[in-house]
Amino acid sequence: MAKKDPSKAHEPENQAEQSLESIQTMSFEQAMAELEQISARLDANELSLAGSLAAYQRGGQLLAHAKALLESVQTQIEVIDEQGRRSVPSHTFLADDGPPAS
Repeated sequence: MAKKDPSKAHEPENQAEQSLESIQTMSFEQAMAELEQISARLDANELSLAGSLAAYQRGGQLLAHAKALLESVQTQIEVIDEQGRRSVPSHTFLADDGPPAS
Protein backbone atom coordinates (compact mmCIF):
# COMPACT_ATOMS: atom_id res chain seq x y z
CA MET A 1 0.00 0.00 0.00
CA ALA A 2 1.45 3.37 -1.03
CA LYS A 3 1.93 6.07 1.59
CA LYS A 4 0.60 9.57 1.08
CA ASP A 5 3.09 12.34 0.53
CA PRO A 6 2.95 14.43 3.77
CA SER A 7 3.50 17.63 1.76
CA LYS A 8 0.14 17.01 0.11
CA ALA A 9 -1.76 16.23 3.31
CA HIS A 10 -4.02 19.28 2.98
CA GLU A 11 -4.82 18.84 -0.72
CA PRO A 12 -8.28 17.56 -1.64
CA GLU A 13 -8.53 13.78 -2.03
CA ASN A 14 -10.34 13.98 -5.37
CA GLN A 15 -11.75 16.34 -7.95
CA ALA A 16 -15.26 16.34 -6.42
CA GLU A 17 -13.84 17.59 -3.13
CA GLN A 18 -11.79 20.20 -5.00
CA SER A 19 -14.89 21.22 -6.92
CA LEU A 20 -16.91 21.67 -3.74
CA GLU A 21 -14.15 23.84 -2.25
CA SER A 22 -14.22 26.08 -5.33
CA ILE A 23 -17.99 26.46 -5.02
CA GLN A 24 -17.76 27.47 -1.36
CA THR A 25 -15.69 30.53 -2.30
CA MET A 26 -18.12 31.71 -5.02
CA SER A 27 -20.35 34.72 -4.74
CA PHE A 28 -24.08 34.30 -5.30
CA GLU A 29 -23.73 35.88 -8.74
CA GLN A 30 -20.91 33.53 -9.75
CA ALA A 31 -22.88 30.47 -8.64
CA MET A 32 -25.96 31.60 -10.56
CA ALA A 33 -23.92 32.32 -13.70
CA GLU A 34 -22.42 28.84 -13.64
CA LEU A 35 -25.84 27.31 -12.99
CA GLU A 36 -27.14 29.09 -16.10
CA GLN A 37 -24.21 27.72 -18.15
CA ILE A 38 -24.85 24.19 -16.90
CA SER A 39 -28.55 24.49 -17.65
CA ALA A 40 -27.84 25.69 -21.18
CA ARG A 41 -25.42 22.82 -21.82
CA LEU A 42 -27.91 20.27 -20.49
CA ASP A 43 -30.73 21.78 -22.56
CA ALA A 44 -28.57 21.68 -25.69
CA ASN A 45 -27.69 18.00 -25.15
CA GLU A 46 -23.98 18.87 -25.43
CA LEU A 47 -22.87 16.37 -22.81
CA SER A 48 -22.48 12.62 -22.65
CA LEU A 49 -24.52 10.70 -20.10
CA ALA A 50 -21.60 10.73 -17.65
CA GLY A 51 -20.98 14.42 -18.36
CA SER A 52 -24.64 15.19 -17.81
CA LEU A 53 -24.60 13.39 -14.48
CA ALA A 54 -21.47 15.30 -13.38
CA ALA A 55 -23.00 18.61 -14.51
CA TYR A 56 -26.23 17.79 -12.68
CA GLN A 57 -24.28 17.01 -9.52
CA ARG A 58 -22.31 20.26 -9.76
CA GLY A 59 -25.55 22.14 -10.41
CA GLY A 60 -26.98 20.69 -7.20
CA GLN A 61 -23.93 21.83 -5.27
CA LEU A 62 -24.13 25.30 -6.81
CA LEU A 63 -27.83 25.50 -5.99
CA ALA A 64 -27.24 24.48 -2.37
CA HIS A 65 -24.49 27.11 -2.06
CA ALA A 66 -26.65 29.84 -3.59
CA LYS A 67 -29.54 28.89 -1.30
CA ALA A 68 -27.25 29.05 1.76
CA LEU A 69 -26.05 32.51 0.71
CA LEU A 70 -29.64 33.70 0.30
CA GLU A 71 -30.62 32.30 3.69
CA SER A 72 -27.66 34.10 5.27
CA VAL A 73 -28.71 37.39 3.71
CA GLN A 74 -32.32 36.80 4.82
CA THR A 75 -31.12 36.29 8.40
CA GLN A 76 -29.06 39.47 8.22
CA ILE A 77 -32.08 41.42 6.92
CA GLU A 78 -34.25 40.08 9.75
CA VAL A 79 -31.63 41.15 12.32
CA ILE A 80 -31.37 44.62 10.79
CA ASP A 81 -35.17 44.96 10.70
CA GLU A 82 -35.45 43.88 14.33
CA GLN A 83 -32.75 46.33 15.39
CA GLY A 84 -34.54 49.08 13.48
CA ARG A 85 -37.85 48.34 15.17
CA ARG A 86 -36.21 48.52 18.59
CA SER A 87 -34.48 51.83 17.87
CA VAL A 88 -37.55 53.70 16.56
CA PRO A 89 -39.69 55.17 19.36
CA SER A 90 -43.25 53.86 19.36
CA HIS A 91 -44.74 57.37 19.35
CA THR A 92 -43.32 57.80 15.84
CA PHE A 93 -46.13 55.61 14.55
CA LEU A 94 -48.97 57.42 16.34
CA ALA A 95 -51.40 59.67 14.50
CA ASP A 96 -50.21 63.20 13.82
CA ASP A 97 -51.70 65.72 16.24
CA GLY A 98 -51.42 68.51 13.69
CA PRO A 99 -48.80 71.17 13.13
CA PRO A 100 -46.72 72.43 16.05
CA ALA A 101 -48.00 75.54 17.81
CA SER A 102 -46.33 78.77 16.82
